[in-house]
Amino acid sequence: MYTYIIIDDESLIRKGTIKKLEGISDKISCIGEASNGQEGLQLIKDVHPDCVILDMQMPIMDGTQLLPFLAEKYPKMPLVVISGFRDFDYMKTAIAAQAVDYVLKPFSKETICDCLLKAIDKIAGEEEVKSRLTLTEDEKETALYEFDIQYLTNLIHGYNQAGSTLSSQKLKYINDTHDMVLFTLSMSEDIHGLKVGDWLDEAGFGDLVLFLPDSSDAFNGFLIFFMPEHTIKPAEQLIKQITDSLFNYARELSIGLTIGVSRIHHDLSDLHVAFEETAEALNQQLVANPGIGTYIYQKEYGPKNIVWDKEDEFLFRVESGSTEEVKELVLGLFTWFKSVQSLNLTDVKYYCFLLSVKCSKLLNFYMNQPGSSGSPSMQNIIQHIFKIDELENYYRQFFCNISDMLKDESIYSSEDLIEKIKYYIDHNYEKNLTQEFIASLFYLNRSYLSTLFKQKTGMKFIDYLNDLRLEKAANLLVSTDKKMYQIAKSVGYDNTKYFFRVFKKKYLVTPEQYRTTKGLGPTAP
Repeated sequence: MYTYIIIDDESLIRKGTIKKLEGISDKISCIGEASNGQEGLQLIKDVHPDCVILDMQMPIMDGTQLLPFLAEKYPKMPLVVISGFRDFDYMKTAIAAQAVDYVLKPFSKETICDCLLKAIDKIAGEEEVKSRLTLTEDEKETALYEFDIQYLTNLIHGYNQAGSTLSSQKLKYINDTHDMVLFTLSMSEDIHGLKVGDWLDEAGFGDLVLFLPDSSDAFNGFLIFFMPEHTIKPAEQLIKQITDSLFNYARELSIGLTIGVSRIHHDLSDLHVAFEETAEALNQQLVANPGIGTYIYQKEYGPKNIVWDKEDEFLFRVESGSTEEVKELVLGLFTWFKSVQSLNLTDVKYYCFLLSVKCSKLLNFYMNQPGSSGSPSMQNIIQHIFKIDELENYYRQFFCNISDMLKDESIYSSEDLIEKIKYYIDHNYEKNLTQEFIASLFYLNRSYLSTLFKQKTGMKFIDYLNDLRLEKAANLLVSTDKKMYQIAKSVGYDNTKYFFRVFKKKYLVTPEQYRTTKGLGPTAP
């Protein structure tokens, strides 16, 4: 009999899930419940379940914090994730690397039972391998080698298991006597159906190469090349020999192949560092002209500074829950990416990361819920994406999900158009706001906006904006020791002289005089 616990902050969900699993109670049973991740961790330590069912959204410690910890401390324990997030299909990629199943609420009895039955199969499979350790020495070595393959895959992904080392004599010997180079392969077709390892063996590489499919992405794989102890060929020539053979194989199958190559490393414990090097190399692909090729890591690459002229509009559409507009803007963004000849994947990933941080801040501001832009699962997904179209699909899903969640908050639901415009200005005064831009956000004619704003507020648009900015500046003058140019910039004035002029017009004194009489005393401009 196998056991599981369930971690979910909703008692009804916990009870309902247990009820749905009664049909397989002869195979697995619940031995505990917890209402948050912190309680769940303690429960796992107390009762040692075979499997864990957990929700993503919980107080104190949610799933995004709990999953990485469980993956590291309990790598063999199957995890089943349940979530109320709509369309979070991208999570399936993240959890695949940890042998985790994922279901969306509301889920059927059949769905949750299937998940637990798969967990049972996984546990039973590992127990069978362990039982083989009592057999012959050859069989034991085979079983230990299988353990090592999973261990190496975990190392590549960065899931280090405390105290874990190589177990099989074969890989111990190779590791002690050979340096290694990691190749990350990005293919145009599902790599799991290809017999890359068999083909390399037939090509004469034998024990010098070890092929590992990427469990988190069906189109990626890893090849560990063990450098021969005695060879007259330089490393560069041996690496080229490997890559040429791989491209020949890809051509035979009529599939696209891109290869990232790491530096030479002296120990398999460096596999994650080697993977990061191959990822950085692959990220040098130009998005305007992606194609087959080999990218060898040479140094750390820095992203370019990207300026998207529709960024402020995009953030407004996300904030207002305009999901269809968000989808169109993401399409336009990636179309623009592909048109710029000098941009590579590093540039695109970095800009999209910055954009996701800003969207996540909106989510946190309105829902008191941190976004997942910097979560380990999300960064793990992005790190394994080496195709621009796949990256576009991922971020379109991500941004639309945030927009959908903010739509329920009805941030701009007021029927008073000018109140909505004032709300936007009050929260974005530091940006480059013009009447033309505001009119475009709310689908208005510029002159109509000007007339309507004056009617409703008794002020011109520019006067309202300046008054707000200057009030914020006055507060900063007396509450901080920021320099004048810093204050001007932070409230929306790029021109410090202009800031001085409008400030004096409103307060009849210069900013320095205002600070001296109201607050911190003189400071350098």
